[in-house]
Amino acid sequence: MELFLIRHAESTNNIRNNDHERTADPELTQRGILQMDHLAKFIQRGLHLTNAEREAGGKVLDQLYCSAMQRAMLTSRPIGQAIGLKSEIWVEIHEVGGLYELNPDDGSKLGCSGLNRQDINNRFPRYIQPPKVTDQGWWSRDAESMHDAHIRTKQVIQQLTERASEKSRIGLVTHGAFMSLFFSILFKLQPSNNMMFQHYNSSISRISFEKKNRIIIQYLNSFEYLPENLRIPRPGFDI
Repeated sequence: MELFLIRHAESTNNIRNNDHERTADPELTQRGILQMDHLAKFIQRGLHLTNAEREAGGKVLDQLYCSAMQRAMLTSRPIGQAIGLKSEIWVEIHEVGGLYELNPDDGSKLGCSGLNRQDINNRFPRYIQPPKVTDQGWWSRDAESMHDAHIRTKQVIQQLTERASEKSRIGLVTHGAFMSLFFSILFKLQPSNNMMFQHYNSSISRISFEKKNRIIIQYLNSFEYLPENLRIPRPGFDI
């Protein structure tokens, strides 16, 4: 199974000046909209694959997943439209911390519910929703702890590993801190505040999952397809 981890396009949280400007479920910026359009065209042309793979034909992606956060769903939409796939919401690939707002008085993290089933049907009508997206939303608790984020990410990796024998190409539109944690666990590194895997907005990382627990990293943080003015380093997580 070939996995393509895609970081969402630039969101308003990515360019905030301070935490007071942070929102729980941000939209994309105008620059992010341009990034996602380049991303969709890049994948439609199969340029995330090798020359041999393109020449062999077949689908550029067999499945396309995204988190239930708006910035991931927005980034996923033009990809699905370009290649004729319905985006499938995979709740567990959300950003580290989940959905929360910062209390302006004491800085505590207050959980938010997120878009509910009807919200998503209205705005993203072709998306496939899992039962975890309810009429009340998909996030119904306080901000996620780092310990819980580790457990969740390990479970996602395990689910992907169980699909290693599939002859499929899977795209995951997800988030920067989640991707950093994903690779830290995959490489058996000890995640810390002083170590992270940087991923530009709309960058792609490719991993091959093979039988007998063999995993091959094909490339990481590939963003060279973007014009120079849309290549924005993200040294932090910008959660």
